[in-house]
Amino acid sequence: MKKKLSLLICALSLGGFAFAQAPYKGKILNGNQVPGNKVRCATDEHETWLQQNDPSRAQARQDYEANIQSYIAAHPNEQNRSTITIPVVVHIVYYTGAPAQNISDNQVFSQIQVVNEDYGRTNSDVNTHWSQASGTNIQFCLAQRDPNGNATNGIERRGLSSNVSFSTNDGVKHYSSNGLDAWDPTRYMNIWVCNLGQSLLGYGEFPTTSVSQTFGVVILYSAFGSNFTSYGTFSDIQSPYDRGRTTTHEFSHCFNLYHIWGDDNGSCSGSDNCSDTPNQGNATTTCYSFPHTDNCSTSSPGIMFENYMDYSYDNCLNLFTAGQSARMNAVLSSAPYNALATSNGCQPLTTTPLDAGISSITTPANNATYCSGTFTPVVVLKNFGSSTLTSCVINYKIDNNTVQTYNWSGSLATNATANVTLSSQTATNGTHTFTCYTSSPNGGTDGQTSNDQSQNTFTVSGTGQSLPYTQGFESTTFVPTGWTLNNPDGSNTWARTTTAHTSGSACAFMDNWSYQTGNGQIDEMTMPALNLSSVSNPVMTFQVAYTYWTVPYQYSDTLKIYISTDCGATWTQIYNKYGSNLQTAPPVSSTTSPFTPSSTQWRLETISLLPYQSAGSAMIKFRNISDYEDDLYLDDINITNTTDVPTFN
Repeated sequence: MKKKLSLLICALSLGGFAFAQAPYKGKILNGNQVPGNKVRCATDEHETWLQQNDPSRAQARQDYEANIQSYIAAHPNEQNRSTITIPVVVHIVYYTGAPAQNISDNQVFSQIQVVNEDYGRTNSDVNTHWSQASGTNIQFCLAQRDPNGNATNGIERRGLSSNVSFSTNDGVKHYSSNGLDAWDPTRYMNIWVCNLGQSLLGYGEFPTTSVSQTFGVVILYSAFGSNFTSYGTFSDIQSPYDRGRTTTHEFSHCFNLYHIWGDDNGSCSGSDNCSDTPNQGNATTTCYSFPHTDNCSTSSPGIMFENYMDYSYDNCLNLFTAGQSARMNAVLSSAPYNALATSNGCQPLTTTPLDAGISSITTPANNATYCSGTFTPVVVLKNFGSSTLTSCVINYKIDNNTVQTYNWSGSLATNATANVTLSSQTATNGTHTFTCYTSSPNGGTDGQTSNDQSQNTFTVSGTGQSLPYTQGFESTTFVPTGWTLNNPDGSNTWARTTTAHTSGSACAFMDNWSYQTGNGQIDEMTMPALNLSSVSNPVMTFQVAYTYWTVPYQYSDTLKIYISTDCGATWTQIYNKYGSNLQTAPPVSSTTSPFTPSSTQWRLETISLLPYQSAGSAMIKFRNISDYEDDLYLDDINITNTTDVPTFN
C-alpha cells in the first residue's frame, strides 16, 4: 500500500528492513539447532504457530514494526531515558515426581540478578570490543503485589501428577491445559518455567498493538537461572547454558528484537532492523574468539557473536547495542506495553492493623447501560489489614447526591473479601457515577485510606428519544451530545471534519489512512437511546463515502452497524460492508494523501428498523474495523418513518 511503501523508505534508512521480507524464516532444524541436541530458541516457530491460528497477526506484526521504527525516528535519544523497572511473575509448573523441575526460590533469584545485570550492562563478563555496546535502562523485580492487590513474592507454583512435557503451543500458559494463567501482561512480565522436553531451551512472544494474554517467555527449568551468582549452584543447570542468558534472549524478543543474523539462513539478505549490528550469515553455535568473520562480514571485527540475540554459549554472550536498546525502549513507550513502565507491581504493600476498602463494585458494572433506573448495588469489601475485620461503615452515593451508609459486621481475615448488598437505588436517564468507600474499620481509624474507595460509571436508558432523530455533525461538540465513543487502543478514532460533507459544513470520519497500529482495531460511536415505537415503520438512512487501495495489497476497512434493544446487553448486526460493497469511489492505486470524497462520491444507505419497531429504547452503534487502508466518512443520519425518508442529491 501507499503508506507502507513510504514507510519502507524510512525503514531502509533505519536498519534495512523491507516489508516484503518474510521476517520469520528460522526453523528449529534449519541451522538453528545447537550442540547437545538443544534448540536455543523457538520464538520464530511460535510466531508461525500464532499466525496460523490468527491470519490477521502477520499484518499486525508488520504494522507494529512500522510504528516502532517511526517512533524511534521521532525519538532519537530513546535509549537514554530514565530507568524502567518491570514487575516479573514466575509461574513454575512441575511434575511432583521430578523435584528438580520445582526450582528453588534461589534459582529464581539468580535469574532475576542475571537479567538485571545483562540489561543494565553491569555483568561481570562485559567486554570492550564493540563501541556500540550499551545498557538498556530496563530493570526487573519480582512482583510484590499480585493483580488482586495481595502481597506476593512474584513466584507461583503448580505441581502435576504426571510428567507433562510442554511445547510451543502455549499449553503451559493456561490452567485448563495443565499450566498457569498469565497475570495481567500490561502490569507484569510473565515467565513460565517448565519441562520443554529437555531439548528446547525457550521461546518468547513478539508484541503487537493488541494485548496478548499469552505475552511473555517460556523457559526450560534446567536453563533458568545461573550457577555464577551469590545464590549458589544448581545441579540441573549445565554448561554451556548455565548463566541465565536464555531468559535474557527471550525477554528481548518480547521487546521486539530479532535474531542478529536476520533469520535468512546464511543469505546475508536479512536484517534485525538495527543498523549498529554487523551483518551476519547465520546463528553462532559455539563460542568464538574475537574477532571472528563470516561470509557476510568478511573483515575485522567481523560478526557480533557476543550479542545476546545470537545463539552463542552463555559464557560468550555479554552485550546489547544502542540500536537494540532504542528498539526495546520504544516498545515500553508505545501502547499497549508502555503500561509496564508505570505498573505498581514492584511496590510493596504497607500492612497496617486496620485497613478496610472496597476492592471493586459488582453492580452497577462499570460503563454498563441499564434499561431501568432502579438497581441494587453490590460491592466487594476487602480486609487489607493485618487484624481480623469485624465491622466497618460502607458509604455510597450516586453522583454528588447525599451519602448513604451501611453498617457492616462480620469476620474477615487478612486479604479476605465479602460481597455486600446495599439498599436499592434509583437514577434518572443519563450517565451517572456510583461511588462507594469504607470508614471506621473496627470502630477505629483506617491506616491506609488510598484503597478505601471504588467508583463506577453507568448509564440509565429507559424510554428513548422520540423520532424523528437526525444528526449531521454540525456542532463542534464531538461525539455529539448523548453519544458515546469507544476507542480501546487510545489511538486514531472517529472524529469530526469540515473537509467533506453532503449537507451543512461537516461530517464524521474515521482516519484509517494514518492508523499505523490499527490493523483489526475497533472504534465505535453509539447513538443515544431512541424510542422506535414512536413511529409506525422506523427506518434509518445515512450517507457514506469510502474507497480503498488495490496495489500492492488488496485490503479494506469495514463498517458495521449494530442495534441493541436491551440497553447494550446484546447487539444484533444490521449492516456489514467492506471492499467493493462499501466503496463509493473508484479504488486507488497510488497517491500521497488520504481519500476526500467529492460531492458525487457519497451513497445513501437505507436500513429498515421494522423488526425492532416495538422497542421503546433502542441503541445503534457504528463500528469501524481498520485495515490501515483509507478514510471513511458518515453524514446525515436520519431515523424516522418510512414515508418521511429524506432524499439527497
